Amino acid sequence: MRRLLTSLAIVCALLAVTPVAADAASNADAQAAIADCNDHQALTQHYSAATLRTALAIMPAAVREYSNCYDVIEKQLLAEVGTSSAGSGTTTSSSSGSVLPTWLIIVIVILALAALTFGALAIRRRRVEGPGGPGTPDAPQAPDSPRAPESPQAPDDPGPPDDPSGSGPADGA
Repeated sequence: MRRLLTSLAIVCALLAVTPVAADAASNADAQAAIADCNDHQALTQHYSAATLRTALAIMPAAVREYSNCYDVIEKQLLAEVGTSSAGSGTTTSSSSGSVLPTWLIIVIVILALAALTFGALAIRRRRVEGPGGPGTPDAPQAPDSPRAPESPQAPDDPGPPDDPSGSGPADGA
């Protein structure tokens, strides 16, 4: 029984180490592909598709930006695979994305538009009601509110001075 447990422990340890060793070997091959491209501005050896994918994934930013290695390795990968698929997961765009997710940008824009709308409505209301607000004596009355009766005109209005009809209060009648 003790032998069985020892054998099982050894097999488990070997299985646990194998993916790590394979990953390290894959990264070493990818590093070699990056170095090959960086040294010669082309790939001088044949690399597998998995190695080229790993090389694209772990390529340093300086090499990606200041050399043509990303394009060279991607071109070799597409030739290796045989077709250019739209969903390959790699992009050749050099533009950077936004830090904020798209949905958050949309929410921020909607909130900003709502704030502008409510601000404009508040300014409009203040102009209509006046600076003192509704109900203050110096505030002009709103168009919907009942108006105070207008004062009647004085009856002793002489009218224009050159009235040809002569009917005015100055006639002495």
